[in-house]
Amino acid sequence: MLSRPFEHLRTKLLVSLLAVVFLLTAAVLALVQVRMRAHVSSDLVSALHTESDVYSKVEEARRQQAEQSAALIANLPSLKAMMSTHDRLTIQDGTESILRASGADVLILQDPAGTVLALHSRSVKVAASSERMLAFHSTGKHDWWFVSGHLYDLSFAPVTAGADTDLHVLGAVALGREVTPQSVAGTDALSESPIVFERDGRVLLSSLDPEIWGDFQTWLTGAPHHGQTIKEIDLGGERYLGTSLELSGDHPVRLYCLKSYDQATSFVGQLNRLLLMLGAIAVLTGALVGFILSRQITRPLEDLVQASRQMEKGDFEFPIHAQGRDEVAELTRAFQQMRKTLRLSHEAMLRSARLEAVGRLAGGVAHDFNNLVMIIKGYSELLLESATNETRPHIEEIQHAGDRASGLTRQLLAFSRKQVLEPQVLDLNHTVRGMLKMLRLLLGEDIELVTSLSEQIGRVKADPGQLEQVIMNLAVNARDAVTGRGKVIIETQSCDLDESYAATHNEVAPGRYVLLAVTDTGCGMNSETLAHIFEPFFTTKEPGKGTGLGLSIVFGIVQQSGGHLWVYSEPGRGTTFKVYFPRVVETRESESFRPAPLASPVRGTETVLLVEDEEQVRKLVCDILRTDGYQVLEYIRSRKELKSLPVIIMSGSTDVDEIDRCYQAGANSYICKPIRLDEILSAHPELK
Repeated sequence: MLSRPFEHLRTKLLVSLLAVVFLLTAAVLALVQVRMRAHVSSDLVSALHTESDVYSKVEEARRQQAEQSAALIANLPSLKAMMSTHDRLTIQDGTESILRASGADVLILQDPAGTVLALHSRSVKVAASSERMLAFHSTGKHDWWFVSGHLYDLSFAPVTAGADTDLHVLGAVALGREVTPQSVAGTDALSESPIVFERDGRVLLSSLDPEIWGDFQTWLTGAPHHGQTIKEIDLGGERYLGTSLELSGDHPVRLYCLKSYDQATSFVGQLNRLLLMLGAIAVLTGALVGFILSRQITRPLEDLVQASRQMEKGDFEFPIHAQGRDEVAELTRAFQQMRKTLRLSHEAMLRSARLEAVGRLAGGVAHDFNNLVMIIKGYSELLLESATNETRPHIEEIQHAGDRASGLTRQLLAFSRKQVLEPQVLDLNHTVRGMLKMLRLLLGEDIELVTSLSEQIGRVKADPGQLEQVIMNLAVNARDAVTGRGKVIIETQSCDLDESYAATHNEVAPGRYVLLAVTDTGCGMNSETLAHIFEPFFTTKEPGKGTGLGLSIVFGIVQQSGGHLWVYSEPGRGTTFKVYFPRVVETRESESFRPAPLASPVRGTETVLLVEDEEQVRKLVCDILRTDGYQVLEYIRSRKELKSLPVIIMSGSTDVDEIDRCYQAGANSYICKPIRLDEILSAHPELK
């Protein structure tokens, strides 16, 4: 049988405690709500008065400046001379530069009768509405002009000629500054307040939602306008506190500054809920103490389990927090560090895989593109031999386009790490010093080139030409990042990359490196841009001002040379590229593949067996050889009986390993596509 309610003391104490907590919470809620609403209202009123006073002073200062500018313009001898002509076209054309020099938004010139002689505006709509000015007369020093959705604060100054008794008025100049909700919001005091410009009960401009302009105009019809008194306004179901400021002029306008009372007091409801929650927590605290103590241990472990599950799904950002210095907190910190290391490794692998895939695509495209370029260049060379004076320039342009296409192919091969390198053991400092004169010309006079080259940095093994390409591309990238004057800093030094660094950069092996750093004081890059800078054809420059291959070529050369590339940048703080080349002990020049020099072309009489699967390339080479006197037998695929003959390999591939395999298989010579006509004819004597 159940016991009756309130029979046990603990139940009575619990009910009494609940009643006391409830009454205290309700009293606190009521008191806090009343006090907070009164405090918010007082703050809003004070802020509105301050905003009105600040804007009034700012507007007065702007008007004084505008008066001075208008007076200076009115005293210009050239303006007085033009005004004396009374010729509207002369005045209109001759005063256009005055608006640009003044920094104002509108310039109006009128004769003594008030007829507009010239009107210049930064807004095309306002300039086209000049006829409306004819009916807009102003007699004072200031006025407000609203036309085509634009509101201007005008300052007038008379244009006079002569002196003393000969003084006469040639007209007047009006200099105007456009006033917009955005320009008013630019004032610190009004940066977050809705504003409204009104004249004669009509809203001219406002930062309010246009849908509630009608509500404001409805309120204006029944609202008194008493200076800066605070008024309560209901707009679209939201309560505002507002004050007004009359902006003087022949046709004055009124500026309303508003503050949302509902938004300012929205936190009170949240505070009420918080206090209710605290009251309930106070009752349950005793019962939950044991549970909370156990949760302090189990909750972090649950977070670790959840984080590991999310990490399996690829989410490395699941929030976990380590509090205190106990064993669980230390375990959490160790997990965070491990997760960070895994995330960096994962991102590096994805980036490397993405660039490797794009590199393979670029290499394949370059290989096929070589055949097309060879056809274009080959036939253009054949046409040049019989070209007339009229057709020669056109054919030469085709040949130049082929040369540019060959350059693009070499860039794609550099990015895809398929180019033929001629590595040498060299001093990086010597290479940098040899390029300083060219780099200074490349950077221009506005950019200062600073070098900091450490001595005894050791030697690196790299292709000298490709190393110069890396330095030049990084310097060009730095130059383009600098607007106006700035600095580009080139540094070299010896450094050791340890295992901890290699653990977060999969492509790096621990060891001794020579560092080449290029730093600029330019605009910098955000993290989104940094994630794509090494992708081919990615560029932040304007169309036509870059191919987007510069940094991707740097990446390809550095990777193919066994180096490591790292970049750090922040918007507005410049960029630093760090290139690490493995330090070598060798002091003599390394052996590398170098194509044999081609002999001078000679006319042939022999028979040549040509094997080429690309029909157009095969036809081109046949035409070249037959034109030079050779007998040509064509094959689409190689045949076994051809292996005993002398062979010249002609290929679009530049892979060093593949070239070596060709020589090991018995090739007498190797020439890379695209091939010029003279290269084809010069290669054949090597078979004799």
